[in-house]
Amino acid sequence: MGKEKKKEIGVLGGGRQLLRIDYSGVYDLKELLGTIKGFFLEKKYGIIDEEHTESVKPSGREVKVVMKPFRDVDEYVKFQIAVELLIWRSFDVVMEEASGKKIRKQKGDIEFRFKATMIKNYKKTFVENKLSELMRQTYEKYIIKKRLSDYEDKLYDETQDLVSRIKRTLNLHSR
Repeated sequence: MGKEKKKEIGVLGGGRQLLRIDYSGVYDLKELLGTIKGFFLEKKYGIIDEEHTESVKPSGREVKVVMKPFRDVDEYVKFQIAVELLIWRSFDVVMEEASGKKIRKQKGDIEFRFKATMIKNYKKTFVENKLSELMRQTYEKYIIKKRLSDYEDKLYDETQDLVSRIKRTLNLHSR
C-alpha cells in the first residue's frame, strides 16, 4: 500500500513505537517546559496542552504533560508533534550555583515520548467519496509526491531538533 492511501503519515514514532528519551537525575522543570514551548513558538506551531496532571505520592510527585502542537504547512498538509512528558518520584532539591546563589530544582525520573505525524487533506479539499478519494490518491502519487516527501523530511528534522534541544537542556550527550 502506498503512502497516498493514508491520510496521516507517521514520520517519527509512528505505529506502536514511540521515540523515547529516559532521564534520571536533577532537572529544572520550568526550564524544560520553556525549552519545549519555546521551540514550538519559534517554529510557529499552535500549542495545544491536552493534559497536565500532578499528584503527590509517598514516593514523590508524579507529573504528566501531554501536548499536541500543530502547524499548517500549506493548504493541504499539517504537521503535528505530540509530546508526552511523564515524571515519577520527583521532589524539590536546593542547589547552589558557582556564584553561591541557591536555586530550586527537581530530582526524579523522566520519560519523554514523541510522535511526529504529517496530516494530509486536513481542510477536506477532497471530500470523502469514492471518486474524490481516487482523485486525492492520484494527486498525491503523481502531482505532489516530491513535495510530500520533502515535507516528511522537514518534519523529521524538526522533531530531531526538538529532541536535541531537550537533551541539551538535560545535559545529555547526543547518541
